[in-house]
Amino acid sequence: MKEIQRVSITDAVVTALQEMIESGEYKIGEKMPTEAELCSTLKVSRTSVREALRVLQAMEYVEMRPGKGSFVADFRVRNSNWYDVEDAKFYDFMEVRQAIETLSVRLSVERATDQQIQELEGIHLKFKQANLDKDVSGLVRLDEMFHTKIIEYTDNQLLININQQLLESFRKYRNSSFMNSRVYQNAEEPHERILACFQTKNAAQAVREMRCHLDITAKDMEIIHGIAMESD
Repeated sequence: MKEIQRVSITDAVVTALQEMIESGEYKIGEKMPTEAELCSTLKVSRTSVREALRVLQAMEYVEMRPGKGSFVADFRVRNSNWYDVEDAKFYDFMEVRQAIETLSVRLSVERATDQQIQELEGIHLKFKQANLDKDVSGLVRLDEMFHTKIIEYTDNQLLININQQLLESFRKYRNSSFMNSRVYQNAEEPHERILACFQTKNAAQAVREMRCHLDITAKDMEIIHGIAMESD
């Protein structure tokens, strides 16, 4: 019998807001209520609302406009992207991730502010706690956030946009892989080493650690799902 997984408050907020958007309660193009208003309506903390909005942004349900707030995106066309090809396989995504994430980690280690490094530390601490709690939905969300933040810290809008377009299609692999304890145990230590590179400003080592991390991810998926990875 499978363990019943606990649903985090953030996940519940994501689901609630997603339903409101899809039902038309929050209309496409309109400004979302403020964080304070959402906290009051949903009876949750501001942290939960903020994290939920970030997830919805990654899912392309919400668009964040600096200085203006959050707006409802046209989620109906979020899948009509340049990478949507019928024969895209897992290794296609991993090859792209290897390319953009090794570049991104080098740039972000060089460019990240002390505040951003502290933010990444906070995400990693939450990931470790979710691992202890066996909170699978939390692990998926925090793993995605850890990698997304690294790309955001590059301040390279093209890299950020490419990542946002890949997120949803890759999410099915991330969700399925984290149902296996081997994967999230294998993710914690590489995240720790990558974070240490930010703390020591070692960009070259960060690239090596990210490449190793993604190689392990690919091998785990091969073992769990029998995915045939192409070799050079």
